[in-house]
Amino acid sequence: MKINYTKVTSETRRPLTCYGILRQYLTIPFHVSSIHKLYLFLKSVILDFFALQFSVKLKLRKIKIVSVDHKLDKKVPFTPEKVHIYLDFVNFWIRPMTFLMCRIGQKKALPYCAKYLLHIKDAYHEASKVYSYCMSTTNRPDYNEMKGFRTIHRTDPHLLCVPSLHVAICILTYSYYKKIFKEVDLTEEEQKYYNRELYLSAITITETVLFVKQHSVNCIPAALYMMSHLIPDYFTLKDGVDFIDSLFTGLSNEKDCPYYSEELKTTDLICDENRTEIRNHIHFMYEKLILEGVAEENWATPILKWLFTMPTITSL
Repeated sequence: MKINYTKVTSETRRPLTCYGILRQYLTIPFHVSSIHKLYLFLKSVILDFFALQFSVKLKLRKIKIVSVDHKLDKKVPFTPEKVHIYLDFVNFWIRPMTFLMCRIGQKKALPYCAKYLLHIKDAYHEASKVYSYCMSTTNRPDYNEMKGFRTIHRTDPHLLCVPSLHVAICILTYSYYKKIFKEVDLTEEEQKYYNRELYLSAITITETVLFVKQHSVNCIPAALYMMSHLIPDYFTLKDGVDFIDSLFTGLSNEKDCPYYSEELKTTDLICDENRTEIRNHIHFMYEKLILEGVAEENWATPILKWLFTMPTITSL
């Protein structure tokens, strides 16, 4: 199964999946307006994500680790064929940068790209406020029959599940560019077209973190809560509720979704009752964290209080 890179609805409007990512690797590191932001982003990824969890994995540092599995996770079937969607996550947030450069010119687009890098840097750094005090993991299958899973298991010790950065950055991407597309004066038709593509992609990737067993249903509401705190101007509480309501409803089955697959429709893989139960649980946890967070000075406190009630992992 491949991502649909060929859908073109007009000669002047192409899906974001038609835009490559190489241009960003050849542009952003070499411009004054973006290189420092790139450095800050990469520094946060290395220190707040990789170095942090590998230091615990290698027993160089001791941080409490808990299991965040939930009984509803078993109602989402392990679907390894969806791993390419999970791994397309980085390309997903880079492609809109290339689109902007093609649409409004490199000089005008670079400040928007640099600002996005600061936002994604903040997401990694804020998430580390949870990870540094309590790490979390789930019971993922020991599956190495596909190259994608071998890459995942080799590079990800699987200790930073709550909040899910995969989900958080999906939310950041569609929320941020929705505002930017309006600022750069895309037509209403173009805004609707590209916003829908990003939203469908964000929903599908979020669903996929459960299908490939990289996260639990408990990881999603924590990510939504973090982003409600981190980017309230882009992602409101209503946006959070609407996002949950869109999960597992069949949006990823729409033929204009970049990850559409006739063989792996979400609605065929999970029955209506289970999909409703999963959404209800995510709603409950999201609203619980939001309400508890109102009384806390530190947004991370409600998540940490909840994590410390979960079963401790004594050995890796």
